Amino acid sequence: MQFSPLTLAGFTCIIHLLFSIKLSSKIVDFKKRKINLLDNVDPENGKPDTTAPVKEKLTTFSEKPKVKKQSRKRKKFSCFFILLIIIFSFASLVLSSDNNSFLAGIKNSYLVRQITHILAPDQKYLAGEENDRINFLLLGMGGPGHDGPYLTDTIIIASFKPSTKQAALFSLPRDMIVPIKPGDYRKINSVYTIGEKEYEGGGGVLMKKVVSETLDIPIHYYAAVDFNGFVELVDAIGGIEIDVERSFVDYQFPTYDDKYQTVSFKDGEQTMDGITALRFARSRHGNNGEGSDFARIKRQQKILLAAKDKVTSFNTLINPKKITDLFSIANEYTKTDVEPWEAVKLVHLGKGMNTQQIITQSIDDGPGGYLRAGYSQIDGAYILQPVSGNFQQIQLLVKNIFSLGEAFDEEAKIVIQNGTSIPGLALNAVNYLTQMGYNVIRYGNSPNQDKNTTLIYDYTGEKESTKDSLEAIFQTKVESSVPLEYSSNIIAQNWGIKDENGELEQLDFLIVLGADQKIEDGLEIIATIPPLTNASSSTSTEEELEN
Repeated sequence: MQFSPLTLAGFTCIIHLLFSIKLSSKIVDFKKRKINLLDNVDPENGKPDTTAPVKEKLTTFSEKPKVKKQSRKRKKFSCFFILLIIIFSFASLVLSSDNNSFLAGIKNSYLVRQITHILAPDQKYLAGEENDRINFLLLGMGGPGHDGPYLTDTIIIASFKPSTKQAALFSLPRDMIVPIKPGDYRKINSVYTIGEKEYEGGGGVLMKKVVSETLDIPIHYYAAVDFNGFVELVDAIGGIEIDVERSFVDYQFPTYDDKYQTVSFKDGEQTMDGITALRFARSRHGNNGEGSDFARIKRQQKILLAAKDKVTSFNTLINPKKITDLFSIANEYTKTDVEPWEAVKLVHLGKGMNTQQIITQSIDDGPGGYLRAGYSQIDGAYILQPVSGNFQQIQLLVKNIFSLGEAFDEEAKIVIQNGTSIPGLALNAVNYLTQMGYNVIRYGNSPNQDKNTTLIYDYTGEKESTKDSLEAIFQTKVESSVPLEYSSNIIAQNWGIKDENGELEQLDFLIVLGADQKIEDGLEIIATIPPLTNASSSTSTEEELEN
């Protein structure tokens, strides 16, 4: 029987894939390495600088427990036997199929389903699948060879809703404080390090526990990758396509020897290799509005989505070498508690997900944000903590993100009035809602500024998701009976709100803020000094943040 090169390539891809999968439920460990691929780079040409001094890694793992020869031999034989069955099964499938049906099977995830059945013969659910929401914690860190190898530079919660194929990404800033235990608050980027000091592999366990308790959602899985692994992954898939929104220059990008180098990016669509993508994601001091954590988080989300699209593209999945390289990189540079059968099933569940509709949210200290910045009065460290003195607002956003996403899609036209004498209350609400994705078209002071409680008026009764979400955010019931002075026509006429045809705009909701929406300035978990009054600490703090 004759086979075309394309068919043989597909079969080879499967064999490579199966040999690469580690059939074990144990967490994959970081490999011990001494050379840092990111920092030993010549900035002129982006290639490894073999003349640069090599920095020894600071952390070593404890020896793995010895295993009896008989047990190891039995385990190897079992894996080999299972592998033979899988290869034989797929070989039979290929030999009994023509080229078109074989390739169609790959593209339609038929083979993925078969792998799932073999690795998990019984009907199994992913953690969270039965509740229709699976939460992942994605972490990026320097890794061995860096100062502070387990300080998490990137922290993203990825949520997936299997029934609707919806996905959401939440980025958490590394300076946000979280409770390790009652009364003991630490920066979230240090939690993984604390766990690893307890025992090898404890970083991921503690990070999941702390994030889950802080945000009041279950964290089902985690995956951590170091900078070297990220660089190699992007290079292995041939780079990623990124649309840089605006040009910027960062004159203080850190080098491996605790010095600085200059990195710059031009606006427009471009293909980034691993080093470039990592610098784009990590830059902290860019000009042109790119020096904030908010901008940095947005770049990280963009990188993540671009890498996801490239890794799961059809051209990648049928390329044996790319598949082999990706699994090799995963084994060498990542830690995760996702088992092989779970990863395969997740790929199948995610089939058909539209990455252009992924909801992205940042928990930050931007205008109307959830956090405020300050320097701790205890040790002078730069920290971010909830503006409300607790995590309830953040929990509300994270727990209800998919219903909020439906509200965003309704694009309700919202007007906000400050019904109190509290200055800036309406602007704070506008910034808060806009950051979340709501369509606030006008705001200002109410003629009557005597409201103790917030009122929300629904003009149309047609946008239920928006109504429900506004009730949850402002903790009040929406009124459908609207007084004449607050009617849509009166508000639109008094404020000159018109549609594209020059007619009075038909509004959807009016929010009249009451004194119940005021957040006291003194509500702090940790007493802080405002950033502007602590300029003397800024230099040492910035040096600390780069570690």
